[in-house]
Amino acid sequence: MSISSHGEEETKPGIREVYLRHERLIIAVFLVIFLSCSFYYVDWHNHLLWKEGVKFYSLTTGVDRAIPFTPAWVWVYLLYYPFCFMPLFLLNNIDTFRRVAGAYLMEFIIAFIVFLSFPVRMIRPVVVPDTLSTKMVGIIYRIDPGFNVFPSLHVANSLLVALIFYRYNKPLGIFFLLIACLIAASTLYVKQHYAVDVVTGILDTALVYPLIFWGHRPERNKKALQPAA
Repeated sequence: MSISSHGEEETKPGIREVYLRHERLIIAVFLVIFLSCSFYYVDWHNHLLWKEGVKFYSLTTGVDRAIPFTPAWVWVYLLYYPFCFMPLFLLNNIDTFRRVAGAYLMEFIIAFIVFLSFPVRMIRPVVVPDTLSTKMVGIIYRIDPGFNVFPSLHVANSLLVALIFYRYNKPLGIFFLLIACLIAASTLYVKQHYAVDVVTGILDTALVYPLIFWGHRPERNKKALQPAA
């Protein structure tokens, strides 16, 4: 507590007030740190199990063999990361934002359970780093050893973002759905996922989205889709 220039007492905001004022940012930072650390822990944990001789499955199908390795798609693949932050900047309704955060969390939890209970390993091509695109693919391959693949969180989270915005603004949602489809395709062209991973990523979202947004009517949240303050 302090005294203002007018002689009035000023009360410093408490922890709750500070949290509510910055809730959107706090939730976003928590999700990024917690989910990223959890993802790479599971990924490298499975990598160690594979090195110890634990059996991991390959889900290669005729679809995967028909799709050529195309390094240039890596730039679409990387679009996933800023794309997932769109709710942070465009959703103004805090209740909607909390549901989005809950949806991300639930999608990851479902994926982690599958990653650990049905271990899959991505079979990748040998990359010759002779272009900027192949160098970037090489970096991704070194960071991500390729065990957290079934289901694809790239697909699940991108589709989730598109469906959320389609709920409040159909033209924007359709545009975002196109981006989500391109991101899904990129996972196949850079050999980060099998075709089956894409399908199960869609199923992950199909399970989570209706559960999280049950009873949340867009017409009651007309101002949900605005630049966040």
